[in-house]
Formats: sequence, structure tokens, C-alpha cells
Amino acid sequence: MKTVLLTTIVIVCAGCRPVIHVGDDSQPDMSTPSQVPAAPKFSEQLVCVIDDYGLGLQHMYRLDMVQRQAEFVGGFGQRIVALRSQAMRVDSDVVSVTFPMSEIGNYAQFKVTIQRDDLSYGVEVVKLDEQADDPLPARMSGRCSILDGRGFLAVQPEGTQVRQTLKNHDKAMAVATTF
Repeated sequence: MKTVLLTTIVIVCAGCRPVIHVGDDSQPDMSTPSQVPAAPKFSEQLVCVIDDYGLGLQHMYRLDMVQRQAEFVGGFGQRIVALRSQAMRVDSDVVSVTFPMSEIGNYAQFKVTIQRDDLSYGVEVVKLDEQADDPLPARMSGRCSILDGRGFLAVQPEGTQVRQTLKNHDKAMAVATTF
């Protein structure tokens, strides 16, 4: 009989909600679920090649232009890593993304800028120790190609946009196949 009574009390109390007094700000509002950040939806995918100084570095980016998040896959002459962005800024003419690099060599972070009209690509590396002997330059440039997505390019006349995309794609693929 005791187990039936305890089971009934547990079932009834499981449906109970805490009492919240109207106008009492000391109690949290349990009626609304807590906000959980949505997972990024990477709609834009780009491959970028740095051909400065004969480096031939290739990087891939996946971008969520709405939530302003990015993912980087690549390296700087060492091992290949996948990183999530620290910050991302989307302007009408350029996308700027900052990534941490604590696990890669002598670098604190790197900042990427990609022009939305001609897909030119720049990387600025922030080194932890400026005195260290390092062959990697602080600033590098190259070109990107869009693998997937239509929201990255800035609005241009149709013919110009297609020609520039194909031109950059040919350059990036030519450099990528030489390695």
C-alpha cells in the first residue's frame, strides 16, 4: 500500500510546476525554454590558394553568412587542421574572418579577407614571437573559387560575375594541380 501511495505522489508531483508570482522578478520564468545557439548552416564553400612566395597553400572555407560563422580546413606548411572562427564580419564588398591558431606553431591567430566581387584573398598571420625564425610571411595573398553557394558574390552584372568566377576558378585549379 505504501508503494502505491508513493508512486501516486511521484506521478502527481512530476506534473507540478514551480509557482511563480506575477511581478516577482526573483524567480526565473520556467515557461519559456532556454535559448540554445543554433548549429551553423554552412551555405557557402570556397577553396582558396595562396601562391605568394611559391608557398602554394590551399585552404577550404565553409561559411554561414547568416549566423556569421566560418570553418577553416588547411594549414600553413605544417599539419592540416580544421578550425572554427572566433569572429566573422560580412560587408557588402568583403568578408573578414578571424581564426585561432593556438595549436599551430608560433602563431596566435590569423585573419582572412575575401573580396566579394573578384574573390581576391588575403591572410594576415599574427605571430606569438616576432623574433622567431619563421619562413611564413605575415601577409599573404591569393585567389578563391566558389565550390558551392550563391550568396557569397557581391551583386554584379551577370556577364562580369560569371567571367570573373571562371577566371579565378581556372587560376586556383591551375595552382592546385601543380602540387
